[in-house]
Amino acid sequence: MRSDAVTDDLAASAPEAARRQRGRREILLRVASAVILAPLGLWAVFTGGLALALATAACGVLAAFEWTRMASQSKQLWVNATLVAVMGTSAATAVFLAPGGLEIVAMVALTGCAAACVVAAIGKASVSSVAFGAIYTCLPFGCFIWIREAPPNGQLFLLAVLAIVWTTDVAAYFAGRGFGGPLLSPRDSPNKTWTGAIGAVVCAGLAGAAVARSSGGDFFHWLLFGVGVSIIGQCGDLIESRFKRLYGVKDTSGFVPGHGGILDRLDGLMAAAVAVALVLRYLPQLAPGFGGAAAG
Repeated sequence: MRSDAVTDDLAASAPEAARRQRGRREILLRVASAVILAPLGLWAVFTGGLALALATAACGVLAAFEWTRMASQSKQLWVNATLVAVMGTSAATAVFLAPGGLEIVAMVALTGCAAACVVAAIGKASVSSVAFGAIYTCLPFGCFIWIREAPPNGQLFLLAVLAIVWTTDVAAYFAGRGFGGPLLSPRDSPNKTWTGAIGAVVCAGLAGAAVARSSGGDFFHWLLFGVGVSIIGQCGDLIESRFKRLYGVKDTSGFVPGHGGILDRLDGLMAAAVAVALVLRYLPQLAPGFGGAAAG
């Protein structure tokens, strides 16, 4: 009896040990990816110009591939290949034309959406999924470049948005794993908790305050800016989780080890980029230190 009990205990603990090992591997992969990609991203944003445009356009093309693979609902190779080409071209075009104005980015996104819908209708793919995906994989990347090139403080704002979104991701992950608590949205994501979300908002607010201290901006204004960007970024994360659950996939791809795909990694940043670009363009008084210079 004693030997049987010991055997049962070992068998019961085996799945738990395997889960812990997978968790450690996931953390190591996440850290390794961040160590490699984060400095490259910061360098590209700091440098701007062609380096940032090429990197952002590449992300847009990969995002178009991931969305088509996940959501087109077509088994025909020519349909999916054409959708990737149309949506990827739209994203890259928006990126390179973004310095000309946010309205140009919107027009490119709408044009790409119309073209993709025609392809989807002819190829009997899901027109509604393709229509949303064409906007979703184009507009945020154009907004990202527009923020960077918008005078006079585009570089500061884009670096600040990156810092706030990354702080949100890290704080939510570790606060959620460390403290647990009730789930934030059980239907969309079984791993996100209210504890993680609140911890992320607090840390993002502090990141905004740190930007204020380093740039000489208004402390309270940047604090609220950080909180707002964090909430929008987390909403973008939840929306992406909803799509993956809707289309029955765990990750959009495996392009980013430990994170999944480009859409998995950039979902919060994409939502934040669109929101911040709209604020800078149409409500600059809400953006600390930006003034009215984003009118171009």
